[in-house]
Amino acid sequence: MRLTIPRSALVAGALLLPALAFAQSPTPASPMALEAEADQRALEAAVSALRAGQYRDALSQAENLASRGNPKAAALAGSIYEQGLIETATPEAAAKWYRRAVTGGNTDAMLGLARLGIARKGGSTPGEALAMLQRAASNGRREALAPLGDLFLSGAAGPKDRTRAASVYAQAAAYGDADAAYAAGILYADGDPDPMDDPLKAIGFLRQAAQAGRADASADYGLMLYQGRGVARDLKGAAQWFKAAAEGGDLDGAFYWALVNAKAEGTPQNLELAVQWARVAKGSSPDADRLLAQLEAIAAKPKPAASKP
Repeated sequence: MRLTIPRSALVAGALLLPALAFAQSPTPASPMALEAEADQRALEAAVSALRAGQYRDALSQAENLASRGNPKAAALAGSIYEQGLIETATPEAAAKWYRRAVTGGNTDAMLGLARLGIARKGGSTPGEALAMLQRAASNGRREALAPLGDLFLSGAAGPKDRTRAASVYAQAAAYGDADAAYAAGILYADGDPDPMDDPLKAIGFLRQAAQAGRADASADYGLMLYQGRGVARDLKGAAQWFKAAAEGGDLDGAFYWALVNAKAEGTPQNLELAVQWARVAKGSSPDADRLLAQLEAIAAKPKPAASKP
């Protein structure tokens, strides 16, 4: 009778010998790998100097490494110049190093050069900023989306394209950018045919921005609920969002909150509170001024004397 050896034991034994053989003869690092390690140490030293406030040392190390073709170091040098961390810093120097880093595919440099282009500094232009933001976005940099939408919306880098701006803002909103969500919500609700209004999209984006704490978005989201656009009319919900907007400092929200308190829509009538918030909203719009005048006229009327029993 023969001994039965588990198949797994045979496999384990077969794998053990090559492993031991490799362990006994380590492969020496290549000159290219050694150079990469040295460059990484030099970059870390430059970053450490920067964090320690030793800006000139950081810049010197970054420029030295960047001159040997390291894109991360070039981006670091550009950032030091852009932030004005040394007395001789100029936007032109920042743009020079950023462009060198961009040739190496560095996305931080793309974003930096875009900032300069939007501000029209260092010889960079909004057109270059547009190209840099598109490249950064295509390389996964989410923070490039909102400023890219701003350029499409403003037309600073070419013809205005509100539909494309809305699409880019929507992408940014999907990554949690509340400001972009608000911009997208407005574009889908403002009555302009570019893009066509879409109440369902608009209210979703405005809700996202309102829930993130934007007071202006709270006012506009509340207005959508009040009007029943993109959702069933909800006066109580609208009143709650108007209150949040007013308390957050939004003047339109103050007007809406005053209005619903005066009309008892979604909240019990409270003329005193309505007057208080109408005064806050005073001057923000003709409607706000008219509401205040009406409320103050009501408040000035003598109250009827109580009838005797």
